[in-house]
Amino acid sequence: MLFSLLMLSSLFFAALVAGVSAAKGEQLTPPLPSFGNGCIDKRAEDIYKMLTEEPSQIILLDVRTEAEYEEEHIQIEGVETKNIPLSEIEERLNELNKSKVLIVYCRSGARSRQACEILAQHNFTVFNLEGGITAWKAAGYPTTAFNPSPTPVPTPTQTPTQMPPEATPETPAPTVSEQPAQTPQTSPVGVPGVPGFETIFAVAAVLLAVSLLRGRKLKSAEMEKRE
Repeated sequence: MLFSLLMLSSLFFAALVAGVSAAKGEQLTPPLPSFGNGCIDKRAEDIYKMLTEEPSQIILLDVRTEAEYEEEHIQIEGVETKNIPLSEIEERLNELNKSKVLIVYCRSGARSRQACEILAQHNFTVFNLEGGITAWKAAGYPTTAFNPSPTPVPTPTQTPTQMPPEATPETPAPTVSEQPAQTPQTSPVGVPGVPGFETIFAVAAVLLAVSLLRGRKLKSAEMEKRE
């Protein structure tokens, strides 16, 4: 009986230690990269971002016919491109690198969806361009035969600054030179000056003086006679 209890205790202790060790191992083991998670549809905007951010890690696979591919296909600098028609996918799996991400497309997204599911079954990490090359061009992204012109950036209209009206130079008023007022000359007797009046006045004064002298002489002569 005692032996059985000891055996059960040993087994319980061993199971407890194994459980703790497994839990620690799960915490310390880093998650592995996931591959073959099925076919995932992505919009053109998301696909373009993937192609431009990690070009060296992606294979861009066109599953249309060779004639369609030669006419037009998607080509991004730094990205490996391949053309394998849908009917040949399973036969040419060895041409694809499983360490890279596959982005599959066709004209409208139907054939590439089928190819995407086949590749996912063979453990490829694969994305399908939803809407195909048609949706790609509609979103404004280039192809070998389609190069959309950049959308012109509208230039903000500048309202012309209204300049204040230029001051019209004032025309200086003509300067009127002030002439000194001429005081009219007054004749010695206060009579307004008349041309030749001064001469007449002088003659009259001489005649008056002569008359006075004569009058004095006459009075003197009469006084002498009376004496």
